[in-house]
Amino acid sequence: MPDLVRRASSALFEHTPDGVLVLDSQHRLLEANSAAQRLLGESREALLGRSLAELLPEWTPPGPLSPEDPPREGELVWYGTAGAPRQARVLRIRCVPLPEGLMLVLRDLTAHAEVESSLRQQKEYYESLVLNSPVAIVTINLRFTVVSWNPAAEQLFGYTRQEAVGRNLLRLVAGEGPLREEAETTAREALQQGRVHTLTRRLRRDGTILDVELLALPVMVEGEHVGFIAIYHDITELRRLHDQELAHLRTIQRERERVDQLLLNILPKPVADRLKQGQRIIVENFPDVTVLFADLVDFTHFSTQHTPPDVLQVLNMVFSVFDQLTDELGVEKVKTIGDAYMAVGGLSLPRSDHAEAMASLALAMRTELLKLGEQLQIPLHLRIGIHSGPVIAGVIGDKKFAYDLWGDTVNTASRMESHGVVDGIHVTEAVHERLRGRYRFQDQGVMHVKGKGPMRTWLLLGAE
Repeated sequence: MPDLVRRASSALFEHTPDGVLVLDSQHRLLEANSAAQRLLGESREALLGRSLAELLPEWTPPGPLSPEDPPREGELVWYGTAGAPRQARVLRIRCVPLPEGLMLVLRDLTAHAEVESSLRQQKEYYESLVLNSPVAIVTINLRFTVVSWNPAAEQLFGYTRQEAVGRNLLRLVAGEGPLREEAETTAREALQQGRVHTLTRRLRRDGTILDVELLALPVMVEGEHVGFIAIYHDITELRRLHDQELAHLRTIQRERERVDQLLLNILPKPVADRLKQGQRIIVENFPDVTVLFADLVDFTHFSTQHTPPDVLQVLNMVFSVFDQLTDELGVEKVKTIGDAYMAVGGLSLPRSDHAEAMASLALAMRTELLKLGEQLQIPLHLRIGIHSGPVIAGVIGDKKFAYDLWGDTVNTASRMESHGVVDGIHVTEAVHERLRGRYRFQDQGVMHVKGKGPMRTWLLLGAE
């Protein structure tokens, strides 16, 4: 049994991970195990007989010790032996007194010290980060009691750290009412999901409502969830600027729609769309359309008898009625020229019955104008001319756009109006041929038309 104990002691001495040095009473090395040799960086033969002062020059043994004294411990930063300097290492030395010397147990704490130093640095870095962070950082436990409260939180919410720590966070920054309900919902989500990232609102001490971005992250200790780090980023000003930008965008959109509508008031939609896309030269041939000219009879005399605002008001009322009729019948207003109105059917909105549509427009214009004259108690009468045929259509001008029609068809329709009769709808043979059998006409015979010569024309009386 004693032999087994000796072998066990010898094995322990040789295989322990700590370095073991056995010294005589003069502190000279008698034995060193394998771990000590590795630690000191020299072989057993090179170490035996050397003094402790040479091997561990930074360490001084404790005062005289008797075998009955308990072991003494200490730490030092070791830079190698006197003859072989090395990179600094942290050693813990356990000094065990023996009857005729000392036994030193050396444990290398360098890795442990580095870890502690790293953890200490990380802790200092985190504390510095939290302390100097421009965003509010609050630590809370699972009952939402405030544990820490950084200076940015003081500035954001208006409470000092002493006032905030120990209080319930929801009562502190959400108050009562809808904000509190919203905060409690967010708190439940955090407990269920472990984290939350949301845009929400919170309350300052003075009652001011803040728009904040909230990021709640879990705090884990040895795998157990113990609380949250709540990070609040004040986005009140960003939200104000965002809302202001949205308001500006809505204003721009309204103005764009207004401009688009103004453009549609003077141009057909397909043409307006092409202009908005950057096309500047727009010219098209239309082989078959129907053009209408309508002129207010003797309106020049009316204008001389009334003030300009009154004249403009009457014209606006008349042309507004005509505009409504063109929309209802699916034809297009081209332009107004003084007290004359020009419209076309079958142009931007192709249709085979454009002559019939323009006939319906002419009859409705005459009827509605007579009604308006009775309402206003002023004499309002029309001369209308209509012709069907090919035209050229396009946009004139680079700045003040105008959509217009050219060609013999336009000139002929204009002549029909100027050679017509009061309250009459004067049409050409081309129009008569298209509408015959569905509308009633009065034959005007053959008349000489300026610029055209003899032409047979009709007055459109109404639908069959």
